[in-house]
Amino acid sequence: MTTILIILGLIVAAAAVYFYAIKTGKIEDADSDYIADDAEKVAKEIKRRAKNVKAELADVKKAAKQLADQAEDVVEAAKGKKSTRRKTAPKKATKTSGKGAGKGAKVSGSGSGKGSGKGAIGSGKASGKGSGKATKTSGKGSGRGTTKKK
Repeated sequence: MTTILIILGLIVAAAAVYFYAIKTGKIEDADSDYIADDAEKVAKEIKRRAKNVKAELADVKKAAKQLADQAEDVVEAAKGKKSTRRKTAPKKATKTSGKGAGKGAKVSGSGSGKGSGKGAIGSGKASGKGSGKATKTSGKGSGRGTTKKK
């Protein structure tokens, strides 16, 4: 019984000191709700961090599910079973010109890459400066392709 009275006395003394500090301005309380502004800032920051952690955990859960799906596919492949996943069709090559890099079949190229090297002007499908893996190129280029000499 004595222990309970001592604990209650300490709580009352701490509350009295707290209220005195708020009333005298030693602890800032701009909105007069008897909660220190510093404590409100800390609570707000904790709430913001908890929200961010929750969002990240949702991302982790999604990634873990995808990992499990991929692991099942690896096991099936190891067993020699045909994959049930649909493979994507390769993208068609587009004709490009100007400066840039590309891997299409009709890409102009000046620089390194697979191509016909230094070809005749107007003999290819596109012109300009760029680099890419192409078989029908014009312009200056050094690569593993064939070169025409004049």
